Amino acid sequence: MANPLQERYAEVLLARISSDTHPSGTHMNIFEAVASRRLLVAYILHLMERIENDPHPSIPMMMRVQRLIAGFGR
Repeated sequence: MANPLQERYAEVLLARISSDTHPSGTHMNIFEAVASRRLLVAYILHLMERIENDPHPSIPMMMRVQRLIAGFGR
């Protein structure tokens, strides 16, 4: 379990990523490094929704989701 400050920091980053039209790759990398499993699931689902709703989804975002999903079962 993440400590409360780490969890709050991850929540702040996730809110920023979710609200940005073109989220920062650096913010996303930092989030992925500190997020709890619960927040990581919310993040993956958010990115998948973006991909689903975008007629021309970002290839780097698609690759990011693929990488996260592949490593999720470990």
